[in-house]
Amino acid sequence: MSEIQRWYDKSQKLGDMMTVLSYMSEKELNQVAKCLYQVVNIHWKEIKSYEELISIGKDKLFGYYKAYQKRRWYDQNSSLRSALNILSTMKTKDIDDIIDGFMIALKETSMYDLYIAKKKKAEQLKDQLGRED
Repeated sequence: MSEIQRWYDKSQKLGDMMTVLSYMSEKELNQVAKCLYQVVNIHWKEIKSYEELISIGKDKLFGYYKAYQKRRWYDQNSSLRSALNILSTMKTKDIDDIIDGFMIALKETSMYDLYIAKKKKAEQLKDQLGRED
């Protein structure tokens, strides 16, 4: 059985980040999401001036509809929703660059240790699920 591909699985780094974020409490997510939103906006402003207008396609348009309806777990946080809506329209290379920048930004704050702790927890749970199969 193949795993369902979500839009954020097109980038391994983004998929991993989303898994870590999904293990955060609302308070933790608020702190980290603001940082991600700032990094995404900085990068978006840089590339927006260089790129031509392109069609976003029906899948991304449907994603915006879902975001408007707030049906996905990450749509409940406005900073995270905004950052991910922008990321969903970007090329994989740009997404990976943003995730790298996000990790650098986290290292400069007290949130990096929190992120790493949640990442370890996610990996442990993944290992436990893998052994149960």
